[in-house]
Amino acid sequence: MAFLQAESGYSVVIDGEQWYRFKQELDKFDPELARSLRRRIKAAGETAAKKVQEELGLPSPDGGPDSGAGRRALIAATKVSVSFSKRSSGARIVTSGRGLPAGHEGLLKVYNKASFRHPVYPRQGMERSDWTWVNQKGRPYFGSVIMRAMDEAVAREIFDAVDDAVRVIGAKGPL
Repeated sequence: MAFLQAESGYSVVIDGEQWYRFKQELDKFDPELARSLRRRIKAAGETAAKKVQEELGLPSPDGGPDSGAGRRALIAATKVSVSFSKRSSGARIVTSGRGLPAGHEGLLKVYNKASFRHPVYPRQGMERSDWTWVNQKGRPYFGSVIMRAMDEAVAREIFDAVDDAVRVIGAKGPL
């Protein structure tokens, strides 16, 4: 199992082929145990997702006229998913920009930086070269926040969930 940074989030990755076979056999053997394993892994990932949401809930570092609508959309779009497929097995934490207000779609990426530039009230018909651009502080809310949250306790819960499932299987007999 490894922690990897991806373009759109962080993942706990397990060998896909083994994970897929394990889940298929577990579903046949004890479907409730399979559901419990998925729930426990997802709950471990929710710990990190909640930290991302808390960070996004903080006011803009520069203050100013910030309604918070973009940050609220990012909070709502931060999700955890668990996959047992051969191609993308593991737990994934992702924040999507799909729910952002019109004209603010880029907030997903720029707000995750220490600082970014944006135009100030460009008028209709103005050339881009005539726009007034300003620097604004961002609030890195993803990578470092998740890495702080994905401490040993979270990783241990994921390992324990798998170990517990294997123990139950061993106690009940061969698959």
